[in-house]
Amino acid sequence: MSPELLLHKFGYFAVFIGTFLEGETILVMAGFFAERGYLQIFIVALVAAAGAYTGHVFWFWLGRTKGVKLLDRFPKMKKHFGRGIRIFERYGAPAIFITQWLYGLRVTCAVIIGISRISMLKFLVLEAITCIVWAAVISAAGYYFGRAVESVLGRAAHIEKWGLLILVVGGIAVWLYHRLKERRAEEES
Repeated sequence: MSPELLLHKFGYFAVFIGTFLEGETILVMAGFFAERGYLQIFIVALVAAAGAYTGHVFWFWLGRTKGVKLLDRFPKMKKHFGRGIRIFERYGAPAIFITQWLYGLRVTCAVIIGISRISMLKFLVLEAITCIVWAAVISAAGYYFGRAVESVLGRAAHIEKWGLLILVVGGIAVWLYHRLKERRAEEES
């Protein structure tokens, strides 16, 4: 199966799953692929906002229903709890917007916000706005990155597939780097 067919078939699904979990790398790549014509940028941003929103609501709900038990079960999350709670205590409801931009803290912060006393309706509204803005900005960054690459290299169709492969491998490498870095930090503590 060609890379183009894979993107058309599974690209939006990958964006949803990627943004449900964390998302920047996959979203930048999706924006790039949209600029190349493999995906539609508006749909990429819409799916990314939906994925991020669904993920955050899920983690908020777990924080609201399971609370501290959830933190005890996941030591990695508990490790970031102090930093996340300080952000929420300092900024209050705007912390929902701030934490969306903090790679690696989004899930923990959603749990913390779930543990807090913020009303569910307020969280749902602020989170929806935050996810829409975040998805639009990050997917646009990927799209304009694609434009910049095109202006530098020209429309070089013969190297486009190699570029696609390099982006995918690069995205996986960035993800692996962050995972390894987190494991080393856990082993040291």
